[in-house]
Amino acid sequence: MTSPSEPTAQTRRALGVDAHAAAISSRREHFLTLYNFSEGHGLEIGPLDSAISDASLDRVAYVDVFDTDGIRSHYANDENVLIDLIPEIDYPLYVDGGMRTLAEAAAPGAPFDWVIASHVIEHVPDVIGWLRQVAELAADDGALILAVPDRRYCFDRHRPPTTTGQAIQAYESADSRPSIRAVYDFFTTAVAVDTGALWAGRRPPGFSARMHDRATVTAMMERCRAGEYVDCHVWTFTPESFVEQVRELRHLGLCDWYVEKLVPVVGGLEFHAVLRRLRRDGSSADVDLEEPEAGSDMPDWLFDEWTARADVRRQSRKIRRLRKRNRRLRRERDALAGSRRMRVGSVIVEPLARIRRVLRRGASGM
Repeated sequence: MTSPSEPTAQTRRALGVDAHAAAISSRREHFLTLYNFSEGHGLEIGPLDSAISDASLDRVAYVDVFDTDGIRSHYANDENVLIDLIPEIDYPLYVDGGMRTLAEAAAPGAPFDWVIASHVIEHVPDVIGWLRQVAELAADDGALILAVPDRRYCFDRHRPPTTTGQAIQAYESADSRPSIRAVYDFFTTAVAVDTGALWAGRRPPGFSARMHDRATVTAMMERCRAGEYVDCHVWTFTPESFVEQVRELRHLGLCDWYVEKLVPVVGGLEFHAVLRRLRRDGSSADVDLEEPEAGSDMPDWLFDEWTARADVRRQSRKIRRLRKRNRRLRRERDALAGSRRMRVGSVIVEPLARIRRVLRRGASGM
C-alpha cells in the first residue's frame, strides 16, 4: 500500500513548518484508513512534532517523557525538530525529579479506546513490559495503532534480527534502559541507505556505509555501562517477524494483543499495524482465526513482485553454482590435457584413429 512514511529529520528541516504540517496531514489521512480516531477517546505516545492525531478534531491526550515546556526546552537547539508543532503534553513521565511508568502517568485518562505510537516500539527497552502497560491503559477490544520501521528498508538493514527470546530476557530483567546488546548492535551496524533504491531491488550498501565509527561505538557502550540511557533501536522487525512474535508472546501469556491488520508501506521505510486488546474476561481465546498472516493486506501486484524477486534470487544462486561447477570442470580438463598420460595417450590414439578412417573408406568402397 502506498502511503506517506514518517518524515525524516532532513525532510522536516527542508520542508519548514507549514510544509511539514501539510506532510503530517497527508500522513494522518492514511492512518484514518486504518482507524477512525473520531470514535472514542485516544492516547498518542511520544508525538514530538509529528503527531498523527489532531487535538482540534479528536478526543486525544498526549504522553511524553517531559511536560510541554520540558520537551520544547530539550529540543530548543535541535534543528531537526520543529518546536511550534509540538502539542501540549497531558501526561509527562518525568515529574518532581522522578520517572513514572507509562501506565502510571496516563492512568487518569484510562481506559482509552485507541492508542497511537509512531516509531516508538522499536526504542522501548522492554517491549513486553511496554505492551503490557499499554494494555493496562486500553479498553477491552481497544486498538493500538503502530508505525514500525521495517529493518529491510532503513538503517537497520545489516542489523541482526531481534528475537522473542531477547524480548523475554529484557522483560525478566525489567530493563529500564537499552541493554549493552542493543546499544552495540545498533551503533556497530547502522548504515546510511537509500530506501527507494532498496525497494527498487538495487544492491544494499555494504558496511563501508556505516554511520558510526569504532570510537563512537566504544563511547556509547561505555555510557551504557555507566548507567546512562543511550537511545537506539532496541528491536528490529519485518512485518512477518512482528506478527510471529506478537503471536508467540500471546501464546506464552506475555501479551494481551493480537494483530488485526498489517499494512506495508510501498516505497517507505516502515509498516503499519493495528493491534486489538484481548478482552479481560478471556472471551478472545479464538483470535488466531482473526489474525492475518503477514502480507495478507499486501496488494497483489506487490506480492507478485516479491515472489518474482525471490524466484530471481533462486535462479541467480543456481546460475552461480553452475558457473562455479563449469570453472572447476575446465580446470580439471586443462590439468588433464597437460598431463603426461594425456600426451602419451594422444600418441597412441591418433594413429588408431587414422587406421579406423582408412578401414571405413575401404569398407565403403567394397
